[in-house]
Amino acid sequence: MIDTILSEVGNFLAGARAMMMYWILAIAGTVFFGIVCILSLFGLGGIDHPDFDADGSVLDHADTGYLDFKLFSLRSILAFLTVFGWGGVIWGSRGISGFLLALFCGFLTMLITASILYFTMRLQYSGNVGAEDFVGRSGTVYLSIPGGMTETGKVVISCGGATHELPAVAEEPLSTGTPIVVVKSVDGRHFLVKKAQ
Repeated sequence: MIDTILSEVGNFLAGARAMMMYWILAIAGTVFFGIVCILSLFGLGGIDHPDFDADGSVLDHADTGYLDFKLFSLRSILAFLTVFGWGGVIWGSRGISGFLLALFCGFLTMLITASILYFTMRLQYSGNVGAEDFVGRSGTVYLSIPGGMTETGKVVISCGGATHELPAVAEEPLSTGTPIVVVKSVDGRHFLVKKAQ
């Protein structure tokens, strides 16, 4: 029974539909990963920490309170999909073993990507900028802020010769792209912002 199921799964994973899925993931992942990397080079991809969080949680760092290792970020997920897709294209004809090999390579790439982003941000945050340095700075909303000072959004601020993406709250709702000013550091982790005049 189990052998039959494994055989059918293996045949499916080595079949034309699975290969089509691998090709779609490989090509789409490569295109989107390339776009995100190019945007980051021009400061448009939220380069100051490893992307937005899927759960909206705040990042921690021993020095500044903004950075923590984050396995699941936009770039690391795109890296996983890209390498998993190409791994499937290369090894997919092996069935289950090819799928598992592609899955392993995709996960390994995701881990490496997240590690590179983490250590890059640690270097960027090496004690040069403190929470109070952002107060009074102008910037723009990167991820919309719901308002009411309860839910967090993201803002992008230029400070110390670098672009920083910070978790922020606001009294009024602020949509993406709205110019803002940092009013104060709420708790060393969040920043209160208001719409720029």
